[in-house]
Amino acid sequence: MASPAYWASTGWKRAATSLRAIVAGCLCSSRYFWTTAARYLRQSTEYLGTSVAGYLGESSKIQIVAVAVLAIASGLVGFVTTSAFLRPPAPIAATPETRPQPKYSWVTDYELERAQKLGRHLLDISPAALLSMYERNGSDAVETYRDGWVKIDYPITSFDRQTFGKTTYDVVEAAAHFQSVFPGKIIAIFDAQKWGAQLHMHRAGDQIVAFCKFREIEREEVLTNIHRLWFYGTGCDLPQLLEPKNAMIYR
Repeated sequence: MASPAYWASTGWKRAATSLRAIVAGCLCSSRYFWTTAARYLRQSTEYLGTSVAGYLGESSKIQIVAVAVLAIASGLVGFVTTSAFLRPPAPIAATPETRPQPKYSWVTDYELERAQKLGRHLLDISPAALLSMYERNGSDAVETYRDGWVKIDYPITSFDRQTFGKTTYDVVEAAAHFQSVFPGKIIAIFDAQKWGAQLHMHRAGDQIVAFCKFREIEREEVLTNIHRLWFYGTGCDLPQLLEPKNAMIYR
């Protein structure tokens, strides 16, 4: 029967060597690894109990106590180890899917929000894009956008004032470049009584930002088979209409 000295010098070395082999061979499967480890611990404990019992003698009361303690420890080690590592993994809570917010390329979120408060359907499309669609595919391509509100954001080329009946209008002409021989003409029509004072603070070449109702597009023949397009926006407002009255900034 092996003595404690033999177990200390040889038994634990053999246990450590065997355990390292188990870890190296079974690391790919955690469930198999911990099952094997638990079984090996029980076998090692039983082996140790047998060795201690033989060394102390069969009639010794200490033998009985030692064997009982080692048996209980062996059972507890196997139960705790197996229960802890063979327990099925907790389910991962599913992250709620969030819908991406729409991205606006021509108008801002603020401009869209303010237009909605005024009961307007602000289109996220530029007059230049509408002109390009009209040139490629004709009037039917832009029909669905007609009477929608569009944002004007182009350099001014000229001013004019016209009177129809009892109403006077300020007519602002701007240029919109797109894939065409000639840049498109943007005609923005304002109520002169409402916006004349502010419009007169602008000069040719200034960038004007306004919101107009898309009325129509006309084609002008400049040369044979070469045309210039005109975009007409009516009922135009300057951005100040979309701001609180105490926050108006006049240019």
